[in-house]
Amino acid sequence: MKCLFRLSVLLLGGVLFVSVISAQSATDPIYVKVADGWKGLYGHGNEYAEFHVKGDDVKLQDAYHVLLGNGVGLMVSFVDKKELRDQKDLLSAHAQWEIDYWHEHASKVESNVRRDLMGSDKGLKVTEIRVFNDKGARMSSYLVGLPANDGVFVLSVSPARKDVDPVVKELVSSFKLVHQKLDPERVKNLASKAKAHD
Repeated sequence: MKCLFRLSVLLLGGVLFVSVISAQSATDPIYVKVADGWKGLYGHGNEYAEFHVKGDDVKLQDAYHVLLGNGVGLMVSFVDKKELRDQKDLLSAHAQWEIDYWHEHASKVESNVRRDLMGSDKGLKVTEIRVFNDKGARMSSYLVGLPANDGVFVLSVSPARKDVDPVVKELVSSFKLVHQKLDPERVKNLASKAKAHD
């Protein structure tokens, strides 16, 4: 996982906006333009995660990084369950894996589960992580975990703050697992449906 961004600033720059932003490789997330933003699709094995980033000011940086506006960034990732030591509770194991990483690289780490951001879907987990350096500076993020057969799909939103909560709630409500392989034909069909709704 690209650790540096886990809680920090995204790369700046532009991406040419077309109907579908293709991935660099077959395993990277891809994006389909929809009327109110972008639909993200991230395949792994015979499943894929789907999520929706809304707004005119959303800017795709690359397959894994999205600027949501107002200095808020999103990183998309997948953590293989082998990294989580094949735990049965993948969501708790993933949150602890992230927290353990930051304990090795920060002076202080605080975390709490944000049930208020999870809505009615208990199949997801939202964890807020706050990391402090030895001078007291703080970085924060929300980790939204979605369990899959082979691991956890993750949306990391940074910084974590009250005015970002509605954005996270929207992401959580759109974040779902589809038990189907994300092949080119499936992407083409999704892009066609999105175009028909424009």
